[in-house]
Amino acid sequence: MKNIDIDLRLLELFCCVYEKGSLSESSNCLHLSQSTISFHIHQLEKSTGLKLFYRKGRKLLPTSNAHMLYPYARKLLELKLSVIEEIRLLTGSYKGYIKIGASSIPGRYLLPHFISRYLNKNPSTKIDLIVEDSEIVLSKIEAGEVDIGFTGFVQQDRRMEIIEVWEDSILFVGGKDVKDGLTLEELTKMPFVLREETSGTRKFVEGFLNSVGVDVRSLNVVLVVNKNEVILDVLKNIRAVSYLSSHVLKGSDASEIRVLRLQGLEIPKRKFYMVYSKDRAQGSAVRNFLEEFSKFLQEVSV
Repeated sequence: MKNIDIDLRLLELFCCVYEKGSLSESSNCLHLSQSTISFHIHQLEKSTGLKLFYRKGRKLLPTSNAHMLYPYARKLLELKLSVIEEIRLLTGSYKGYIKIGASSIPGRYLLPHFISRYLNKNPSTKIDLIVEDSEIVLSKIEAGEVDIGFTGFVQQDRRMEIIEVWEDSILFVGGKDVKDGLTLEELTKMPFVLREETSGTRKFVEGFLNSVGVDVRSLNVVLVVNKNEVILDVLKNIRAVSYLSSHVLKGSDASEIRVLRLQGLEIPKRKFYMVYSKDRAQGSAVRNFLEEFSKFLQEVSV
């Protein structure tokens, strides 16, 4: 049996090709020519004795061997980055880097205060904050594109650490000319503004309405938008109803918006969650962020 050794640089190249699915896109990412990438992939296949890709048109499709190798390769590269961070920390040249994904409410209304506080205390750290829908944030966590996610919607996954961090009230709202105390029947007949399908807030509202016997498909939907700010602007100009997080109303000019009570129903409440991978190696900056955030939550809950 021959000895097998794998160069980490070849694994970095392999992961890029696996994720991009083509030599041209990998070339832009790696700043190498397509012929050089092909040569290195061949070297990796030769050293491992495994066929990793096959061509289909312009695409490079991974084989079952590549599917097996990829999660191990990704873990090794993440561990390498963690080792580099630790070395920089010991040598005094450390500058932390944290990638955070957040859905619209945490990203715009809840996280900025803590992140500002954290950066004041840790000025050598750089944070990338990406604000997307909950489903997109969760997919980025799974793919390793962000270190930590904050969402209003989660899917149970044993590979993920899921921690409740905030509570929110979802309020049904309308313009000043919309009467208060709507019945559910009246609600279904009113022009209705919805968030997009991947919105965590929409998923929560759909679940809430279903629990009280209202199918979202029965609503008189006149507009679907992907921004809470658009809902606020629209409701100021047309006679319609929608729903918003209490944090949106606190953080925006909502003087022309009326919070509506629904007859016989309590205000629905939901949770926001912090999510990160249990399996992925965490750098010093990410571990420090999690520790500081845990302390922050304890302070504000007192």
